[in-house]
Amino acid sequence: MQKSKQENKTNIKKLIIILIIALLIILLIIGIKNLLAKDNKIELIQMSPQSQSQMMGYLIKTKQGKVIAIDGGTVADTENFIKNVNDLGGKIDIWFITHPHKDHAGVLNSVIEQNIDLNIEKIYYTANDLSWYLEYDPERAYEAENFYKTINNSKIKDKVEEVALNQIINIDNVSFEIIGVKNPEITVNPFNNSSMVIKLKVNEKQVLFLADTGAESGKKLLETQGDKLKSDIVQMAHHGQAGVTEEVYKKINPKICLWPTPDWLWDNDPGTGYNTGPYKTIETRNWMETLNVKQNIIAKDGDINLEI
Repeated sequence: MQKSKQENKTNIKKLIIILIIALLIILLIIGIKNLLAKDNKIELIQMSPQSQSQMMGYLIKTKQGKVIAIDGGTVADTENFIKNVNDLGGKIDIWFITHPHKDHAGVLNSVIEQNIDLNIEKIYYTANDLSWYLEYDPERAYEAENFYKTINNSKIKDKVEEVALNQIINIDNVSFEIIGVKNPEITVNPFNNSSMVIKLKVNEKQVLFLADTGAESGKKLLETQGDKLKSDIVQMAHHGQAGVTEEVYKKINPKICLWPTPDWLWDNDPGTGYNTGPYKTIETRNWMETLNVKQNIIAKDGDINLEI
């Protein structure tokens, strides 16, 4: 009997030691995983407007120092864009242009037209033929004409490639999937409804860039991409007003919203008071409150860095 009690005590001690060792191994694994995740994090910069115009410009720096640009803003935003690029090393490895509107492609147009010394490795775009813009939006077709003049410039022509739907572009620890491209069959709100839509994946996080996607192309995204829309972070369509519908945002169900939105548009205030303008920003903001969004990052507040 005495021996049996002693054996039980010994077995209990052994079990406790095994449990402690197992716990230490689990903590070590978690620690290593967290350390690796920290090393893999990317830096995302949302740039602020340098004029009263709405604009959109993002820069992403990978763990290995590669730099990806998404749009850039108007001509007036060129200096700030170049400053941010130089702070990240002075080279753009990939530059996505979501559509030819001047508040998105203006910086690229300016860089090429002014012959600014900027090291650009690759440019990806989506756009309809110039004749299409001339037919369906003749008043702003000159913006598409300026863009095509830029990408056909001999300095960058060989670096330019039109993306394909569902194309995946990998760079370092980041994956970009193109889940929306030009939509020539959608002729209302033509420029915006042919925006590139980009799904970024990094560290088990997903960031969706909607550019200026409108209600019609947003409906197409719901029908054709479905669950691919679900994302942790979303860039608000068309600067947060008159973009995709509430149903699209419900499908995305974001925790963080990126607003490429100046102060007057954020408050829908054209100079006559809060929410007195024709824009739908306040309505969109209310949608995000309903979705319990945890954080709104707004371009009106200056250049903002986000670690993902």
